[in-house]
Amino acid sequence: MQKTPPTDWTAYAPPRWVQHALTTEDGRCYRVAVAEPMGAAPDGGWPSLTVLDGAAHFAPVAGAAAALARRPEKTGVGPLAVIGVFHDEAETTPEGDARFRDYTDTAPPPGEGAGRPWGGAEAFRRTLEEVILPLVQARVTLDPARRAVFGHSLGGLFVIETLQWRPDLFARGVAISPSLWWRPDLAAGPGGRVLMTGVGARETGRDMDRRIADWSARAGAPATVAPGADHGSAPLALIPDALRHVCAS
Repeated sequence: MQKTPPTDWTAYAPPRWVQHALTTEDGRCYRVAVAEPMGAAPDGGWPSLTVLDGAAHFAPVAGAAAALARRPEKTGVGPLAVIGVFHDEAETTPEGDARFRDYTDTAPPPGEGAGRPWGGAEAFRRTLEEVILPLVQARVTLDPARRAVFGHSLGGLFVIETLQWRPDLFARGVAISPSLWWRPDLAAGPGGRVLMTGVGARETGRDMDRRIADWSARAGAPATVAPGADHGSAPLALIPDALRHVCAS
């Protein structure tokens, strides 16, 4: 059997995936990727899902969305635009610091997050609203009434607080393993029609499984449990559930 010469290998990019680098006026660097649906946009535009921590989650969410949308009558997932927001490598701060900055509204509890930046969530919301979403809208026709957001860990906390404080920005949200330890005083809500929460069955650190289950029950958005999943694998295990939540009528 003839082997393919190594020089014949080329980079692979899925069709209809595009990306754009941007720098905000205050010097924050991001990369935005979009997985565009097939065909003409419906009246009013496509539903969309903005995925935080794009480096970890954009590719699996976009790939699953495209695969499941082939049989929406079976999967409950219709065509939608998937938008990935990446903390660009050009950032002068480590990615972890950028996440702490962009995904939190308040100082951490005593003894947590020492020395990390925090409190930039409202500025990041403005970046989403005034820069990133209009940038995508200029390429893909989106339905403003059917925008959703997906976040994990600190990103999940950002999703909850955004739905609570800026319900005009996203109609639905998915918060997987949200870092409720950062906000032990966080009010419950919104309910399950708007918010899906999820947690891995093996997430016992910081009492995550119990904390998320209790908070979600009070919010009327019972947490979806991923059997056998830990903190890192829970968002991957729950992608189909997340997409069904986003696409539900």
